[in-house]
Amino acid sequence: MRTDAGGSSPNLAAAIAKCRLSGAQITPLREAVLKALWSTEQPLGAYELRDQVSQDVEREISAPTIYRTLDFLCAHGVAVRIESRNAYVACKHPHDDHACILFVCNECGASSEVENKKLERLLAADAKALGFSIDHRVLELSGSCAACAG
Repeated sequence: MRTDAGGSSPNLAAAIAKCRLSGAQITPLREAVLKALWSTEQPLGAYELRDQVSQDVEREISAPTIYRTLDFLCAHGVAVRIESRNAYVACKHPHDDHACILFVCNECGASSEVENKKLERLLAADAKALGFSIDHRVLELSGSCAACAG
C-alpha cells in the first residue's frame, strides 16, 4: 500500500532524480503524470491519466501525448506497465534497477510492488543457463489482496 498519496514522497523525488541523472528532462507534464501515478494504489489507464492530468495542468492533453509520456517514464524505470490491464503504476523502487514484481488484485484493482533479490538472482541464473538476455523484467501476479480476501 502506498502511503505517499499526493505525490510528495521520497520515492517520487528519487524517480525524478533518476531521470535527471540519465540526462533526461523532466517536463511539467512528465512530472504531473508521475505525480498522478503516485497519488493512487490503483493502476491507471492512459485515458484516466489524460483526464486527471488535463485537470491538474488546466489544459487538454491528448491521449498520444500521455502515451509518449508513459513510454518515457517506463523507459527510465520510474513507471511500470501492467500489461494484463493495459494500465500503469509508479515504480515503488525507482532508485534500483530491478525486476518489477507486481501483485494485482482482481477484485479491487489495487497493485503492490515488491523487490525480491533472491528471485531476481534465480531468474538471472536461468537466463544465463539458457544464454538468454533479459531486456524487460516485469512479473505480474493476479489474485486477491488481503482486504478483498478477508
